[in-house]
Amino acid sequence: MIGFSGHNFSEPEQLVNWNPPFRAGLYAITVPDQSIKPKPFRVVYFGESGNMSERGFSSHHKRSCWIKAAGRETNIYISTLLLPEATPFGRTILEHTLVLKYKPVCNR
Repeated sequence: MIGFSGHNFSEPEQLVNWNPPFRAGLYAITVPDQSIKPKPFRVVYFGESGNMSERGFSSHHKRSCWIKAAGRETNIYISTLLLPEATPFGRTILEHTLVLKYKPVCNR
């Protein structure tokens, strides 16, 4: 698990090998960063989806920013926080709260 503001997201997985769940929730795009403790990952983007399997991560409008931040595509990782009972409004509020706190470069 990787924690963001008291929320336990899944362990980071390489996006190129990731199998998205058929569930609603938030996702954190991260890149390796050895200066971050205890998990060496820096968040570069937070997003939310009603069904992550339909989100289209390979054509995401911020994908080029993720690659730029990661240096290469294989350095892009994803962690998820499944929220199947959350409303779209509830997911959006949590996403905005995390963006305000962490200020990910690709959410600008």
